[in-house]
Amino acid sequence: MELKRVFILYSERSGSNLLRVLLGNHPNLSAPVSPQFFDSFTPHIEKFGDLRKRENSITLISKLSTYANHPFSNWNLKTSAEDIYSEFTPQNFIESVDALYATKAREENKGGYVCKERHLFNYSGLVMAGLSDINWVFLYRDPRDVVSSWLKNNMLYFTAYEAAQSWKEDQKKCLALHHAYNLSYHELSYEELITDTEQTLAPLLTYLDLNVNEQCFQNEQNNEEANRNVLWKNLNKPIDSSNKKNYVDILSQKQLSIVESVCKQQMKALGYQLETEGQWSPAIGEHNYNYFNKVKELLTQKIRSNKETSDLLQDRQNLKHKLIKSL
Repeated sequence: MELKRVFILYSERSGSNLLRVLLGNHPNLSAPVSPQFFDSFTPHIEKFGDLRKRENSITLISKLSTYANHPFSNWNLKTSAEDIYSEFTPQNFIESVDALYATKAREENKGGYVCKERHLFNYSGLVMAGLSDINWVFLYRDPRDVVSSWLKNNMLYFTAYEAAQSWKEDQKKCLALHHAYNLSYHELSYEELITDTEQTLAPLLTYLDLNVNEQCFQNEQNNEEANRNVLWKNLNKPIDSSNKKNYVDILSQKQLSIVESVCKQQMKALGYQLETEGQWSPAIGEHNYNYFNKVKELLTQKIRSNKETSDLLQDRQNLKHKLIKSL
């Protein structure tokens, strides 16, 4: 049976891990935590040399496997790099990533895999050039709740403006892939997913040419992934259909206006109604620029607020540097 590949386009804090976990409950799909192969290794890929050469390809597979087995993603791959190469003979980076995901699926006795690598919209050309028969899925969420989630969790984005800008740019890329580059995908919203999980996932499974399986409609209550990242804490809880419009209690009126002003074009395209005039615009000048670019100054807050998760991520970052430095 031909390997089924499911690639999810999304912005962070949009429910992508929930969708991944639900799809992974299907008996034919492996859906491991994404090691973030693309963001982590493509900037350094030239250091591996010509990947059409066996020794270089095996070196890459070995390092990708080590990275995937880090406790944060915890793939627990058993197959050696040499055996993976012998089976798949990858000739480039994307074929190597595909071989790792395919190996993980086989070790789980699954016939396909779900890939939700971060920023996949930036790598869609690379993916399509190296692989065929890809099933693309576009998941999106109300930007007001996405921004609220970032501000509430005190991680990565610390202003409504920055978080909104990030959401806007991600949606622009995903929508452009569909409208300008004719990429076919199945789209669904986070709100639909949590409000009527069965009626939302059944069409997706049909699109994927998989039998509709009721195991996909609920979380496992003992999901150990929830303990690895503070942002994944809901993965071992029942799906909360009320987890929407949280921005009503979190965003100030000014923040709401900022988000809707920044994101209004994409919000309208995705069917979200504005609650303000959407006419806010930032003042021009260095002071404004500095105000809206506080991330570097405030990274220490992330460490203080979420030490366990940050330590695990830092350890994985150290592993990546060690793997690259050894080339």
